[in-house]
Amino acid sequence: MSNTSADPVPSIREADATGEVAALYSDIRSTLGVPVVNLIWRHLAIFPGGLEWAWESLKPLYASGAITTEALALRDGLDIPELPGMSAAALAALGLDDGDIERIGMILDAYERSNAMNLIALGALAARLGGKGESQELARPDVVTDYRVEGEMPRLLTLDEMTPYVRSLVESLNAVGGRTEILASMYRHLANWPPYLGVVSTLISPFEADGRLEPLILSVISEGRRRASALAGNLATPPQVPDAHTRRTLEETLNRFIDGPIGKMIAVVPLISRAMPT
Repeated sequence: MSNTSADPVPSIREADATGEVAALYSDIRSTLGVPVVNLIWRHLAIFPGGLEWAWESLKPLYASGAITTEALALRDGLDIPELPGMSAAALAALGLDDGDIERIGMILDAYERSNAMNLIALGALAARLGGKGESQELARPDVVTDYRVEGEMPRLLTLDEMTPYVRSLVESLNAVGGRTEILASMYRHLANWPPYLGVVSTLISPFEADGRLEPLILSVISEGRRRASALAGNLATPPQVPDAHTRRTLEETLNRFIDGPIGKMIAVVPLISRAMPT
C-alpha cells in the first residue's frame, strides 16, 4: 500500500488500511481504549512485518495491566502548571458550541491517554532492541483505575488542505517544545476548529518562552524510559523476527518518536486539557 496520508513520515492511514494491517489497527484501538491509531503505529505499518512483530511483542504487557499501570503513574507524577482557563462562554463567542467543545475534549483525552501508553510500551520495545532491560515479576493490581475514550475522531487534515493562517498556526503550535521534525497529529485533528487553535497558541506559547516547558519534557522522557526499561524483559518473543537491518531501523524509529513528538506531547497535552471548560 502506498502512503496517501500526507503524514510527516511514511505511513498507512487508518482509512486506507486493509487486511492484516486493518485488523491490527482495530486491536490497537480496542486495547489502548482510544478511537485513534497514533502516527507511530501507522508508521510501523510500512515496515514488512514490523507492526505485527511490535504488537505481538507488547500484547502480553497490555493484557497484564503493566503498561496501563505505568502510564497512569507517569501521568500522575507530572508537575503540570495550571494555565488560565477557557470558559465555555468565551469558546461560544468564537463559534464553538457544546458539541464542538465535547469533541475537542475527546481528542485531547485520546492523545493524553495514548501518548503515555505508547511511551511506556514502545520504550520497552526500544530497550529490548538496544539490549537493555531485565525480566522482573510484573505487579498485577487487583483493580486498575482506568477509562476508555469513546467518540469519533474528526478528519485528519493535511497541511495542504488548511488555509495559510491555519497551517501557520498548526506549524507554530508544533514548534512549542521544539522537536519539530515530526508534526504531531493532534494539531491536525484540532485544525478542524481554527479559532480554538488560536486560543491554545495564546495560552501555551508564554509557558515555553519562560523556560518551564523543556525541563518538563526532559523529565517525562527520562521517567518514561526508566519505567519502560523495567518492563523490557517481559516482552513476548513472536516466532517471526525482523532481520537485523529492520531491527536497527525500528530501534532508531522508536527512539526518534519517544525523544520527539511522544515525549513532547505528554507534557503539552495536559497543559491544554486542564485549561478546557470543566
